[in-house]
Amino acid sequence: MNSSFVQSNKILICSILVILIIGSFTLLAYNNQNTALQNSVKQGMESTVSVMATQISPKDLAGIKPGDEGSEHYKAIVQKLRTMRSMDDALLNAYILKVNPDQTVTFLVDDLYLQDPQGSAKIGEVSTAPKMDILLALSGPTTSKQPYTTKYGSFMTAYAPIDDNVLDSTGNTYAVLAIDVPATDYNDYTSRGGWILLTGLVSMILAIGAIFLFGRSTTKKDE
Repeated sequence: MNSSFVQSNKILICSILVILIIGSFTLLAYNNQNTALQNSVKQGMESTVSVMATQISPKDLAGIKPGDEGSEHYKAIVQKLRTMRSMDDALLNAYILKVNPDQTVTFLVDDLYLQDPQGSAKIGEVSTAPKMDILLALSGPTTSKQPYTTKYGSFMTAYAPIDDNVLDSTGNTYAVLAIDVPATDYNDYTSRGGWILLTGLVSMILAIGAIFLFGRSTTKKDE
């Protein structure tokens, strides 16, 4: 068998192995980087919504019913939410949800009401956000597993219970506070591992180039 043919096959096999090995490690590093960023963002959102929830008392929400959007009572809660949200420029919206006995989830307060009365959620409107994430928030802070889309847009959301006892949850959750960030912002921030992919690609090119050069020099010696 022609020695140059054998050498070419060896170079091809080595190149494939290099691509598989470097590619696998590159993808692993990329996924780990993005997972770490996602966890960091989610933890930050949970911390923020938890603090905000302690500032809302069930007494503030008592008696709110559909049609109360124009009342001073409702506007006062809206303003309170807007004030807290304004402390974090990344937040797009803050609102309060009620989990009903039949486990439907409805809006109680939407802090966009003063800014956009027609485009904000009305009292009693059913939420179409992933329900399980909201139900989990009845017992503690959580975030949506991934960005989701409703008629209002695409978001990543954090939730926290509004309890009777803000110092130590007694399980008497009256409502759930939610805060949104735009899904595009979340995706942009948690997909910053592009340099890892670039480094992996460059490493592949250099390694394959070195294999070819070594292979050619070996072939010339054999000749």
